[in-house]
Amino acid sequence: MGMLLTCKLGFEDILAREAMMYGADLKAQGKGWVFVEHFDPAQAAELCFGSGILQEPLCVNTTSVNLFVESLTEMFTDHIRPLRISASWPYRFSACENEQLTHRCAAIQRHWLDKIRKKVSRVGKLAREGLPQGPELAQGFFVHLTDFDKAFVAFEAFSQGQKRMAMDAKAPSRSFLKLEEAFCVFAREPRTNDVVVDLGASPGGWSYSALRKGASVIAVDNGPLKEPVKSHPRIRHLKMDAFTYQPYEAKKIDWLLCDLIENPFEILDLLRFWITQRWCHYFVVNLKVGRMDPIPLLRDIHDPKGTFAPHCAQLITRQLYHDREEITVMGEAL
Repeated sequence: MGMLLTCKLGFEDILAREAMMYGADLKAQGKGWVFVEHFDPAQAAELCFGSGILQEPLCVNTTSVNLFVESLTEMFTDHIRPLRISASWPYRFSACENEQLTHRCAAIQRHWLDKIRKKVSRVGKLAREGLPQGPELAQGFFVHLTDFDKAFVAFEAFSQGQKRMAMDAKAPSRSFLKLEEAFCVFAREPRTNDVVVDLGASPGGWSYSALRKGASVIAVDNGPLKEPVKSHPRIRHLKMDAFTYQPYEAKKIDWLLCDLIENPFEILDLLRFWITQRWCHYFVVNLKVGRMDPIPLLRDIHDPKGTFAPHCAQLITRQLYHDREEITVMGEAL
């Protein structure tokens, strides 16, 4: 069973090694993609560096936009011929991070959709753009261009949830985008009256995100906060080191947020301590992997017999769209 895994440019080798860590057999890879076999979709949903998963894709090789459209239209109509489609169905056309290839992909999608709506108008009207978030495979039509003359096409796929977020002009920093995206991937976010601890809060991007959702925030950082976070009525700024802070509230903290520029193993130890002490319920932690090999870090995080995963009811690791040489860990503590 073949599977196409997509990722950020430059992280193909890491994604391939991560997939093999879960038992996949590597068959090929290129810019922004890895092709593997003998990989369970349930295991694929655990990947940190994968962004999209296409199940049993077919390869299409051709030379022009028109020929791509003709080939894809024929593949789609052949596929749906024995099916009875009465509900909306998803489709998505994507490409690796290349501006010209992205434009070509958009042109192919536009002409294909026009053709589908003319050829099978009832089915075409039920088309909904987007790749549903996993872990269950979604039935639809999914195309990923890997070059100007090559694409992979699948009828089953899912997304790992990464996506570009809209910036808020009032946010103190662009790190706000990472946390907003993490909440989307996690499918949870702070609610009104939740208590949030933000370790390494300066200048306030993550605190701003939590405040915007109605939470009260304890911002822990020796550095300054920027407005509008600095003077917000629901923020308490503690000028102290994140590694020495301990919560003294009578009840468990609802959310732990942490975006510190420190050794990722030290940050993971800090998170492990918080979890084993039962100080927080949910957590979102960013780890700066830089030029280090992140695979040992992922092994440590997900080891079912280790000292971290057994203390979590839910645990997700992702390289987010807004992460650079970073990964984000999200979860629920027991």
